[in-house]
Amino acid sequence: FTWNIDGTGTLHVTPLEATTSNFDKSPFYKYRDQIKKVVIENDFYCEDGFKTIGNCFFKGLDKLESVQFTSSIVSIGESVFEGCESLKEIVVPSTVESIGRNALKGCSSLTAVSLPFLGYNGAIWVNQTDKNDLSWIFGTSKGKEFYTVSHTIGSKTMSYSFPVSLKSFTISGGILCNDAFDNCVSLENISLGKETKSVPSALVAGYYSNMSFYSEQ
Repeated sequence: FTWNIDGTGTLHVTPLEATTSNFDKSPFYKYRDQIKKVVIENDFYCEDGFKTIGNCFFKGLDKLESVQFTSSIVSIGESVFEGCESLKEIVVPSTVESIGRNALKGCSSLTAVSLPFLGYNGAIWVNQTDKNDLSWIFGTSKGKEFYTVSHTIGSKTMSYSFPVSLKSFTISGGILCNDAFDNCVSLENISLGKETKSVPSALVAGYYSNMSFYSEQ
């Protein structure tokens, strides 16, 4: 890939070829104080476009506030936005088929999140435990900036950290397990797509009387 940071603090990333890249730490980490926005672009000479965002690609960019994807993205690696403490909103495109573990771990300023599915690849079987649970993407983080949510999938108790700042959450598909948003009282809007197979019992029980809740039929 090629990249540059312009005068507005926008990081432009363009593919040279459609390959998966794996990093222990973001290749842009030393420029983290400059980067406020990421724009992932396609290149006319790269037929397949930017399909895969490699592991840890934007990890630790703690001034990053927004991300603009291309419609060619099909895979988001592990810990891609982990530790992006200033990231405010993320809309994962419907073209994405897999999201890696801890992709949004430690994103303590998120106000709106939209996902095409839960977990790794929209798996709907309970025996896949965390791979089809919100804990796969959000992981666990410490601090007053997060709620700790615990619930049971099959015989296993799962926990994950939900940003207190999060107001709006949209999921297009998968199984949303019981009590998935337990204690997340700052949430104002939850929208579930028609491919979402179940609704948390906590919502049905009316624990979120001040929340706008929408579910496609």
